[in-house]
Amino acid sequence: MLKTLFATVVCVLITAPFASAQGPEFFIGYSNLQAEGLPERNDPNWVFNTDFFKARTTLHGVNAELSGYVKGVGFTGDFSFNRKGRTDAFTGGQDERHLDTYYFLAGPSFKFSRSKVQPFARVMAGGAHTRFEAKREFNGSLGTTSSSFDVGATDFAAAAGGGLDVQVGERMKLRVVQFDWTPVFLRDRTIQVLGTNGVIEPSTLNGQRQDNFRFSFGVAF
Repeated sequence: MLKTLFATVVCVLITAPFASAQGPEFFIGYSNLQAEGLPERNDPNWVFNTDFFKARTTLHGVNAELSGYVKGVGFTGDFSFNRKGRTDAFTGGQDERHLDTYYFLAGPSFKFSRSKVQPFARVMAGGAHTRFEAKREFNGSLGTTSSSFDVGATDFAAAAGGGLDVQVGERMKLRVVQFDWTPVFLRDRTIQVLGTNGVIEPSTLNGQRQDNFRFSFGVAF
């Protein structure tokens, strides 16, 4: 989490010179992350029954950005948090599982109009932190016992996309849609697994690209 906070602060500091040139623009809104390769995948029988959604997990959250522009060319610092949580109750206790993904990104952005309808595009780079936590609580004759497991990793991430702002007041804009391809480049990792002979052995997970997509909407001012 300290790395995430540090990267977010860096994004804001980099953006500040551009923001002061034409007034800062702050966006905050809802974020829907379609993440690839995570557990708790989307129900194949729901309304969006396509290969794209069936191969991914939906995480809900919030997206915030600080941008500044000079004649339509600017810089954006971006942070988002998305979570998918699940709680299953059983006799005497419950199981909880949480999937969390944090993005902290920054990069050049472009606005193509100063009218009421303002399309924009940007390319960003930074990092993504993905965390999985599982917890069990059991109320037995000896009291409440709990056990938990969590694992997380931070990897290089990028984003390419854009959206559409509509001016609805002197300073307020409605961000009708924002769409970003947000791949995460997973590194090679060595984990300890239980071998067939009952001995714990190291195993290597090969790095690969996690193709995530993020949809957002909200307000900018």
